[in-house]
Formats: sequence, C-alpha cells, structure tokens
Amino acid sequence: MAEQQAKRHELALNGRERLTATGIRRVDFFSDELITAQTDLGQLNIKGEALHIESLNSETGDMLVKGKVGAVSYTESSPALSFFGRLFK
Repeated sequence: MAEQQAKRHELALNGRERLTATGIRRVDFFSDELITAQTDLGQLNIKGEALHIESLNSETGDMLVKGKVGAVSYTESSPALSFFGRLFK
C-alpha cells in the first residue's frame, strides 16, 4: 500500500463569514454548528452558526466554508488503535 504524501495545510478566515482551508484529507462530520475535518496537522474543528461547506475538492484538499465562524481549533490526531488496542486501553 502506498503512503499518502503530506498535503500543505493553510487556513484563511475573512470577516468570520468565509473560511478557506487547504490540505483537507476528509470531512468526518458536518452540521450547521460544527464541521470536523482531518488534516496532516490534526483534526480541524470549526464551530459557528449557519455553517455550510460551499465547496470541497477531495483531489486537491481545498475546502470553502460559509457561515458565521465562532471558533477554529485543532485536536491532535492519534494513530488508529486495533480492536484489541481499544479493548485493553
């Protein structure tokens, strides 16, 4: 299995109403109040009101989010544990 090449990750927030992000690997969850996406730097959490993903290009990793952004944070990614790893954690 080929290892994925690291994508460059950048964020830009314009007026708390338009957030552009690069280096997005995948979007795990989205609602009008929360969007979570995986990047090489960890899980990106975007909280706010009336959020929606205007565009997402899975090949380039570019994402555009519109709405009222209240907070942006990262959660460190940890390697996925096996079944037994989770069981005996």
